[in-house]
Amino acid sequence: MNTIICHSFPAWDTPYVKSTLELMTRLTGENRVILVDYHYTWKDVFLNDHAPKKRLLGFKSRWRKIETKNGVIEIYNSSPVLPTNWVNNKKLLNLFTQVNRWILKRSIRSIMKRTVSDKTTLINAFNPVFGLLTQKFWKVNKTYYYCYDEISGTSWAGKHGPEYEAEYIKNVDGVICTSHHLKEEKSRLNPNCHLVPNGVNLDIFKTVAPNKNRNYTLGYAGAVDNRLDFNLIGLLAEELDTYHFHFFGPIKTALPKLPTNVHFHGAVSQKSLPEKLNMLDACLIPFVKNELTKGIYPLKINEYLALGKPVISTDFANLSDFDKLISIATSNADFVTMTKKEIRYNNRLKGQKRIDFAQKNSWSDRANQFNEVIHQSA
Repeated sequence: MNTIICHSFPAWDTPYVKSTLELMTRLTGENRVILVDYHYTWKDVFLNDHAPKKRLLGFKSRWRKIETKNGVIEIYNSSPVLPTNWVNNKKLLNLFTQVNRWILKRSIRSIMKRTVSDKTTLINAFNPVFGLLTQKFWKVNKTYYYCYDEISGTSWAGKHGPEYEAEYIKNVDGVICTSHHLKEEKSRLNPNCHLVPNGVNLDIFKTVAPNKNRNYTLGYAGAVDNRLDFNLIGLLAEELDTYHFHFFGPIKTALPKLPTNVHFHGAVSQKSLPEKLNMLDACLIPFVKNELTKGIYPLKINEYLALGKPVISTDFANLSDFDKLISIATSNADFVTMTKKEIRYNNRLKGQKRIDFAQKNSWSDRANQFNEVIHQSA
């Protein structure tokens, strides 16, 4: 059996949906999968409620095996590292990164003792900083970089990440991207670049029968951050003042003053999300259009469609995969008009077409595509 080591940025103990975790759990069906968990910092040890603190500090085993529906995944937690994103001084940054490299070198040696190098593939999941720092310590057959976002727009790596990513991509065997734009951009650095878009967890979203009642509610699922166009949201709330707008997701930015029919509920679990979205008359993707959102393939879009919901989005990225299934607005006025039209002309046949489309985009199908890429010439 082949071994996949996933050097992950997303944390295993997160309550939110992460494409890396969805893929890796499904890849356990045909591979041995070791997930090197998010490198928690000493700041996380004290402030992060989700951090497995006893494992980080060595009071519990750094290794654990989790039984999933598809197979067993092995999780490894390294010792806490030093936080570096706040550092502006180049000499201090180099010092911190050298300390972190030494910490991770010990962890990698521990992991490599449990693997056979010529049967092992390393997947670096959007973690190019640590990927570049540790690349010489991994004794593996192949290395792939999994890129699912524009790194310059992230809060955790926006300062140093782009430089590390550009260098790291040149040194890996291949790149797997989640959007057309990311694939186009990263292929300039590494020609062995592949597209595997995000999927949907049908095990959860098929459990809810589509709601056919008009509830005068519209909404959005996902992080509430600077990707959202709050001017557009305010306009929608004013133009459709008989509707209530519900936002389900962690709030990561200061909220502007908005009409009273706009409600922010904070983070919700994936299991409870289908029921909440099912009560909406239509689902929204009100993203701003800029260089940072160009590379997004929104996780939520297939979740909306899996429930048969009308979807209205801005034209923030290449959404050609969803032609004739969703409405894509090129202006705020367009967005308002399309929202009204999608609500008015929604019907059972349209809903079933959306569901049928989403069922072809399951995480299991995406994992099969991912597996084919990394084993294409192994």
